[in-house]
Amino acid sequence: MGVRLLFGTIGLVVALLTALGLNRLFDALNTAALLAGSQVLLFETRDDLVERLEQAGAQFGDPQFSLSWNNRNDLDLHVIDPQGNHIYFRQRVSPTGGELDVDANADRLRTTDRPVENIYWRPGNAPQGTYKVYVHHYANHGDRDPTPYTLRITMNGRTREFEGQLRYGEESRAISVDPSEASDWALLPIERPLWAIVVMAGWGAALGLMLALGLRLPQAFFKQVNRAEFHMRRVLTGALIGAGAGALSGAAGQLLFGWLIVFDTTLARWGGSALLGGLLGYGLGHATPNLPVPLARTAGIIGGALSSWAYLWALEHYDDAMGRWLVAALLGLAIGLMITLLFWRMRYALVQSGGAIRTNRLSKANRLRVSR
Repeated sequence: MGVRLLFGTIGLVVALLTALGLNRLFDALNTAALLAGSQVLLFETRDDLVERLEQAGAQFGDPQFSLSWNNRNDLDLHVIDPQGNHIYFRQRVSPTGGELDVDANADRLRTTDRPVENIYWRPGNAPQGTYKVYVHHYANHGDRDPTPYTLRITMNGRTREFEGQLRYGEESRAISVDPSEASDWALLPIERPLWAIVVMAGWGAALGLMLALGLRLPQAFFKQVNRAEFHMRRVLTGALIGAGAGALSGAAGQLLFGWLIVFDTTLARWGGSALLGGLLGYGLGHATPNLPVPLARTAGIIGGALSSWAYLWALEHYDDAMGRWLVAALLGLAIGLMITLLFWRMRYALVQSGGAIRTNRLSKANRLRVSR
């Protein structure tokens, strides 16, 4: 049984190590910041605050002041504009055009544990000068205090966040901000679809390269495998094919994901992962000896489809790095097992023949037998 599962285990281990190395590389390159604002197949780039604002029907503007916290207590956002107008829950609209359009947990009977508040001006209509903003803990609705919060301020296309925590009745320190002095704040995330394709292609290329090598080289210990498969030229050719197939699979998976996400995110992730796995398996079938293309392609599709659910599970319980780890592991395991399956069939053919088939002909004889 150990030998039968050997290549599945090899595929699993190689894929896990590759994913681990890629996760560290992505952290070092701060890839999350590069992809912020983009929808990416195997990266979690969603902005929780933006999601809350969209779900609450909030408007976006410049300047914009948004407050979020994570319990059912009632925090209130207060902004005083340069002309002295105080915008809060008792004065939701100012003469200068500022508006409080979302006020969460004000009604004790209609609360949420993902609340948000939002004050904004339409771009180009806000008064110039200094704005003052602070947070007030208005009511405790039964959740534990102090209540941590995040305040995000957006001005002139740049953004900055402030964090704090308050107990019932407390007010935060007032923050004074002037849009003309926000030049050193972080730029707002913008969608970079080309970079999303490049990053996914790179992820797939690295996985394809390592699997092509990892699934070929251990076969040198099996006498029935043609020794020519381990000449340097063939090894390098197989590695390049694996890397190319991986790059294509990553790019194609991202493109399909981006196209389907307008319909449904889960469907998009499932389709993109299945396509990624199928193309990767197809390429590795051409890059690796004794890995039948139809079996590798099918295994890749199944492994990719299953990995989409594994990725979503990781997002819920851990993070996207763990999700990529699981995706790589399932793809490596599924595709590697196809070599194990072929070796098992080859041994079965040898037993059936009574040893009449030469060992160096086993692979070819087995494939002819299977194709009938």
